[in-house]
Amino acid sequence: FKVARLNDRQPNSVITQYCPPYQETQLLYNSTTGWDDIKFEHLDKFNNTYDLFNTTLNIDETLTLDQKYNITLNAIRFDDIQDEDIGTYNPGDEIHSLYNITEIFYECHNPTLVTLSNSIVNPLDNPVEKAGDIFNWIINNIDYQAQTNEIGALEAYNQRKGDCSDFSDLMITLLRIQSIPARKVTGFLITNNPSHNPKVGNKYIFDLNYDGATKSASSTNEILGHAWVEYYVPDIGWIACDPTWGEGYFNRIDIFRFNLNIGAWFFLPGATPPYDYTSEFPINPSPICGDHEAYDWQYSIEITVLETDLTPPTSFPIFAVIFIVVGLAVILLAIILLLRRGSKKDIVAYEY
Repeated sequence: FKVARLNDRQPNSVITQYCPPYQETQLLYNSTTGWDDIKFEHLDKFNNTYDLFNTTLNIDETLTLDQKYNITLNAIRFDDIQDEDIGTYNPGDEIHSLYNITEIFYECHNPTLVTLSNSIVNPLDNPVEKAGDIFNWIINNIDYQAQTNEIGALEAYNQRKGDCSDFSDLMITLLRIQSIPARKVTGFLITNNPSHNPKVGNKYIFDLNYDGATKSASSTNEILGHAWVEYYVPDIGWIACDPTWGEGYFNRIDIFRFNLNIGAWFFLPGATPPYDYTSEFPINPSPICGDHEAYDWQYSIEITVLETDLTPPTSFPIFAVIFIVVGLAVILLAIILLLRRGSKKDIVAYEY
């Protein structure tokens, strides 16, 4: 198993350089029962953190992972960035090697997308102005339509439609063509309503349950998986945008989203090609095994609002909501092997 943690994403974090305080995280509790002797914390090249462990279960045995976090989410916007505020890119640095490349779903060398990107921007503009032009083109020309599978930047452009993954892929690709490092952020939302106002004591409970007999998943309260974009500007840092949510979400992020992963094409230890990498690491548990009929799993997230400060301050534009996350704040994984030999896009099963 490889399970993503909710990372601490702020300037003082040792693993999130140049990142504003989007998500300030304390892991309060982390317990696993029913696992074998291989268990460790893993940090990938994007500085995402995971719990990795193996297990061998007999019929009716259970593996459970419980985690509890205290998380402060900050709504952050970047206003009035001037030319003199922006530093100089270093094309040979690690940020460029990770986030300014062409790869599957980010077709930066495709002639059609190169022409499109160059037609959208003014070559004399600064990176923030170019990003604004690209953002506005996408929200005015691409329609939202849920997809069974990620289609990527080129297909989103060709079809003029896509979901949050594809909106993000297209914006990232058009930015990278302009030599602006950009990356995808994935996680989940507490609401799809931008005008929602969290109050102290509010609870948000989500679940997802996999049935091995039918190889299908169901939920009482669906986990709202989502993807958005960050692009890098020297001397400013990583600036968040959400082209799927559109107007009002350029250089701004809200307090409704929990971040699990940044980057793309994540390694799955124990799986063999072509299943050993996935473009978006899933929210739900994705066991790496040979028989997906042999187990069930239950996954739940419970979030409680502890404190809010939703009054706009007069200076630094940050609003804070403190959540205690039980599940992914308690993430509850229960995997039971059954006697039998017995999707949605975010249900992923990997074979080896």
